[in-house]
Amino acid sequence: MTVSKVTEAVEELSPGIQHCPIVAAIKQIGGEWKLIVIRYLWQRPMGFNELLKTVEGLNSKTLSSTLKYLESHGIIARVVENTRPFRVRYSLTEKGRALEEPLRDLQKWGEDWIINGQNQSGQALPNQCVQ
Repeated sequence: MTVSKVTEAVEELSPGIQHCPIVAAIKQIGGEWKLIVIRYLWQRPMGFNELLKTVEGLNSKTLSSTLKYLESHGIIARVVENTRPFRVRYSLTEKGRALEEPLRDLQKWGEDWIINGQNQSGQALPNQCVQ
């Protein structure tokens, strides 16, 4: 079940839940790719093709719609550089950078409860997150 279907089901069962900040945040940044794109843009501004090559499993159609969504919600900025050929870069806005602390908490939760520092064979996993 997708995040949007889950939030729709919760709203249906709990009238007034749409005013819950958690539900509102999940609606805006939830989904498989939004947070992953945000995670990579923490490192530095990136172009479309760089993101496409960096984010494993993401296709160009999904990346394009994800970037448009994040831009329309003020989480990322799209800047067209005046070069030949022109270049488009995406970066986090102030609103996007404000996600750092809650996402660091989510990272810690994932380390503690999902990854738990070990894989199936008991070997330590490298931390793949932005530090």
